[in-house]
Amino acid sequence: MDKSNEKSEFSARLRQQLALKGWSTNKPTWLARQFNSRFEGQPVTVQAVNNWLTGNAIPSQDKLRVLAAWLEINAEWLRYGETLLPERQRLATSNQGVPFYGLTDLPEKIEKLTARQKRVIYDVVDAMLDAGTNSNR
Repeated sequence: MDKSNEKSEFSARLRQQLALKGWSTNKPTWLARQFNSRFEGQPVTVQAVNNWLTGNAIPSQDKLRVLAAWLEINAEWLRYGETLLPERQRLATSNQGVPFYGLTDLPEKIEKLTARQKRVIYDVVDAMLDAGTNSNR
């Protein structure tokens, strides 16, 4: 597949997912603002986002991961449009599109921490849950 097809197919998948969420597919300013509020790196420009929407560019992998997590889809699918094997799909989309790395052993690791370290973990998780609850209102 040539690069222009890859870009236009990425754009189609991105616009499809935005539409499925009920969001506009032709407002790059809104999308740039939404994206930049979630991305910890250098903010993207409205022109860059417009290029994503019009099939002129594909974002870098770190940006793809943020887009996919926000859209609650698989980053590999967003980028390539490929269907993954069921096990890879489950692993890749665990935690709403953010890769699920070794969390099965998290309780075991936490158990090895000191009481003070465990309290820090508890406080962080509690704060994150509170922030999530407040943002869903």
